[in-house]
Amino acid sequence: MAKYFEVTGNINKEEIVEALNEYKLKNTFVIIDDKPYPGYHYHKLDARLVEQNTIVFLITRKRETWASIIRATEKINMFLDDQIDASFANLSLFNVSHYAIRIKGLKKMNDLETVQKAYQDEGFVFMKNKRMSQPKTVFFKIKRFFDIKEIEKGIYKDKEGMRYILIDKKIEWEMFRKMTMSVKRNLSDSNFDVVNGAFYMNHTLVDIIRIFKPNCKDELLHEIRAEYKTQINKYF
Repeated sequence: MAKYFEVTGNINKEEIVEALNEYKLKNTFVIIDDKPYPGYHYHKLDARLVEQNTIVFLITRKRETWASIIRATEKINMFLDDQIDASFANLSLFNVSHYAIRIKGLKKMNDLETVQKAYQDEGFVFMKNKRMSQPKTVFFKIKRFFDIKEIEKGIYKDKEGMRYILIDKKIEWEMFRKMTMSVKRNLSDSNFDVVNGAFYMNHTLVDIIRIFKPNCKDELLHEIRAEYKTQINKYF
């Protein structure tokens, strides 16, 4: 039986976020993404699963390295009752590139201010608050660790139940969005969220698509892979 192994990688996403106006340190800019898988119909998820997948972005004043985020988070998790998962994020917001610490696994929002203070103690400086009166669509890239195992050739899953399908082309986001619209029209079940990205594995960079659909059946994965292959052959 295949075992899980760790890789690093990047994920590209576009989602709707809102400014967080409470729980945070005063005069800092924090945004929240409480529906991080927009392609999946959330009424089908129980409240606990939605809560577990809520994402918070702590916007920093300058670009911080992923290494510094990893080291600081390791220290912070030593005194938290519930450990957080922190990643490097680059967001396009207000037509400007912003950098952030992406936080997942924050079970109690009341802990957010404590987490921010802990990052400040490690030398991080947060961006001052920005006015964002209504939700915004944001494109962002995340760099993080993945624990995956191969379930069949070219298809992987992680410990959270995500599926990853290897593809043989790097696809820019706008083209990927266009392809995805065509793919979903041709499937028996289009209720899934999909993004693209890449894994650093086997001494190279491997392009992937990531599927979010609880209890996703293998038959649907095969359909999705076949449809994206058709789209890739059409455009490349």
